[in-house]
Amino acid sequence: MTLNLGKNKLKIQRKMLAFFGIVPLLLATALIRVPCPICGGSGSVSSTGMEGVTISKVESSTQSTSLQACANYRLYNMEITLTLYNSSTRDADGWVDLYLLDYSKGTILDTEFTVEVIPAGTEATDTFYANFKAEVDTVGPVTVSAGVEKSGVACKACNGTGKVALNAWPFYNSMKASFTETQRIFKPYNAPIFIQPEH
Repeated sequence: MTLNLGKNKLKIQRKMLAFFGIVPLLLATALIRVPCPICGGSGSVSSTGMEGVTISKVESSTQSTSLQACANYRLYNMEITLTLYNSSTRDADGWVDLYLLDYSKGTILDTEFTVEVIPAGTEATDTFYANFKAEVDTVGPVTVSAGVEKSGVACKACNGTGKVALNAWPFYNSMKASFTETQRIFKPYNAPIFIQPEH
């Protein structure tokens, strides 16, 4: 009888040892910060060869406007057509800043990013959709302007810090190959109230 009690104590000790060994290890991997595999620890995603890229034309049209009552903002879904020219001798692969502008005032209401690839010495046109947020009281017509990001933008994996949690590193490292394409996926929004675009 005493021997069985000793075995039970030994089993309990092993379970406790496993619990108190694994839980702190998991906690430590969440707290330990390592260089971000996406940006290499710099905090920004570089734009390769974008110094020779200029914007030839920007066209935009409002596809829908909706009120987000709980979040207290107005959402604009815009169709954007960008025409870019790469005057350099190497291919460009980088970021373009998108600005939602109040048409009458010329003030910036919101910003987004997109990724563009422009072969050397060519002009490229890309059409895509982007969502922008603005104050609820924004009621006038809006337009989209754009600017080429020559250096780079804050890395979305590490939020510009250059560090990620150790336990998240394998996930971000596996995303590295397709990171450029995943940046084209804009934040999804659910619009409960639909308002016809103002003309």
